[in-house]
Amino acid sequence: MANEIIREDKRHLTTLIFNRPEKRNALNADALFSLGDLVREIDKEGKARVIILRGAGEKIFTSGGDVAGGYKEFQRTIEGLTYCIEGLINCPLPLVSMVYGPAIGAGLDISVISDFCFAAEDARFGVPLVKMGRTYYYTAIERLTRLVGIKAAKEILLTGSLINADRARETGLVNQVIKHDELERFTYSFANKLAEETAPLAVRVTKLTIKKLFEENRLAPSLEKELAGLVDEINMSKDAEEGIKAVMEKRKPVFTGR
Repeated sequence: MANEIIREDKRHLTTLIFNRPEKRNALNADALFSLGDLVREIDKEGKARVIILRGAGEKIFTSGGDVAGGYKEFQRTIEGLTYCIEGLINCPLPLVSMVYGPAIGAGLDISVISDFCFAAEDARFGVPLVKMGRTYYYTAIERLTRLVGIKAAKEILLTGSLINADRARETGLVNQVIKHDELERFTYSFANKLAEETAPLAVRVTKLTIKKLFEENRLAPSLEKELAGLVDEINMSKDAEEGIKAVMEKRKPVFTGR
């Protein structure tokens, strides 16, 4: 578990690395709980001013949640994802995603939550859940749609296809697209300037103000209950069960609309 997420500290920067290259940096339950713990710990320590999120190597950010290990382990992964996402959303420090290659599923949501996202030219973003008989959780749909707009969100969510870095920049998901061999230098130069040239308390309060004004969920409790029920109904359907089995068995799913 200790090696699922690597932490690197340098002055006021902390880098958190999704370290499962043999699994295309897929985030299993242990990795997600570890990432959630680390984000909370870094804030409490009060030393870092910026957190950089990246995948191990220069081929992929993350292929999303790891669905291997059976349905019970998959449910634990979902619990870990919830814990991790809550930690990232509530982190008062600036979050910077540095994306090489695909950022899929949870990787897309992490990119959306991050305050800044810089992508290599080969980066791609998406969530293929509709191809697995499942749907993105309504809070993740809200975050994505608020950021990129309704048409672009439908393009990503309803097709299950990945958009390239240039398209991601057009939608506002990505701040800048950088040449592959320049991405790391650019990202760390940006993060260092952010950490060294801005007042940390002012940055925290500004980020919190934006969150309070534009990002906090204002859905009526009755609507939240309805949306949560719809998502649970779909994600516990026969098609959803078939989608997970098909992925594990490395075959094309057969959906029946049930």
